Amino acid sequence: MEEFVKEFEQEVQRNDHETPEAIIAIQSLIKYIEQSNVGTLQQLIEELQELSSLLKSAAGTSTTSVVSGCDLFVRFITLMRNRHMGPVDSDIWESKSFDPVRCFLLDRGNQFMKRLMMSRKKIAQLAYPFITDEVTVLTVNLSRVVLEILSKAHDKMKKFHVLVTVSEPDKEGAMMVKALRDKGIQATQILDCSIGFVMERVDFILVGAVGVVENGGLINKIGTYPVAVMAKSLNKPFYVAVESFKFYRNYPLCQLDLPNDSKYLTNEEKGHPTVDFTPPNLINKLFTDLGVLTPSAVSDELIKLYI
Repeated sequence: MEEFVKEFEQEVQRNDHETPEAIIAIQSLIKYIEQSNVGTLQQLIEELQELSSLLKSAAGTSTTSVVSGCDLFVRFITLMRNRHMGPVDSDIWESKSFDPVRCFLLDRGNQFMKRLMMSRKKIAQLAYPFITDEVTVLTVNLSRVVLEILSKAHDKMKKFHVLVTVSEPDKEGAMMVKALRDKGIQATQILDCSIGFVMERVDFILVGAVGVVENGGLINKIGTYPVAVMAKSLNKPFYVAVESFKFYRNYPLCQLDLPNDSKYLTNEEKGHPTVDFTPPNLINKLFTDLGVLTPSAVSDELIKLYI
């Protein structure tokens, strides 16, 4: 399995934020199914879970989305057989050879992957009408799904201005500003500590997500939570754009409830946390590939995804 983890790490480095790490991890799982020599479904599931755990450890700041994405993938390809057990499927599961089962699982996996790859476009289609002419949008760090929404609005001839925080410590905000300007969108980089100063002229906040938890709260790049607090105090709408494969089965109530492997680059409580937790009461809407949701609706959607 080490070679799959190494390939995952190399692909993440080459990718440069274009594709979510969770999708790269799922591609690794599909490749493992293709090359595995297992003879039973149970053995394959156990090995996929082991590989998922190794990929999570190698995911760095995207641990949450890799965990949720891999978990959903394994459940989707293995549990869907119980829902669609037609005559042909019955023959597959009763076969003495594992090859027909492998082909079935790969087919389900590729269907799952196609659905994920369309997530951003679905979200952009739902969210761009909320961006009207002459609005000022505040966002934090680099989010490809937020970029997709803003690009869609720009293509529809909407005229707006985007403020982007620097997003220390890795200054992802500078990458977001460049990506926006490359698409012809007016964007300004601001200091993380200036959100109180600029919030008065902001119309709404739009951020991406590392993960969304069961109570509808948000796990995202460090610095997101104070932006949400400031937005709430000034009655500014706070919107989240997130793919459903980032829905995470966890129920934190405060920052300390987040697992250390989600907050820090190592398991030890030291250094700069990479993410923070924004409670659901600070969030107005979530734009997802499942529709526009309120935070309270997330738990219902998680139940649907995992049953």
